[in-house]
Amino acid sequence: MPKPNQQMIANAKRALKLRDQAPKSKKGGTAVGLARANQFAKGKNVSMDTVKRTFSFLSRAKTYYKPGTNSKGTQAFLLWGGNAGLSWARKLLKK
Repeated sequence: MPKPNQQMIANAKRALKLRDQAPKSKKGGTAVGLARANQFAKGKNVSMDTVKRTFSFLSRAKTYYKPGTNSKGTQAFLLWGGNAGLSWARKLLKK
């Protein structure tokens, strides 16, 4: 089972921190995104189904990612591992 890389772990932790700092009306991410961030932040192994879902979500969510901002879209993108998560998932799915 694949494990998130160090940059994904850092991105998930950063997203959780950004989300905690945001006012309630500016908190991004769904329950699934928060669960994924907690899983990634702890460096836990994930299933290939999760790898596929990560790739699918990040491919769509990249549009809403604005580096250097604490927007809902940035939080959501980073919760799932950000750009590091996208390239990690792409690489695993090509195998």
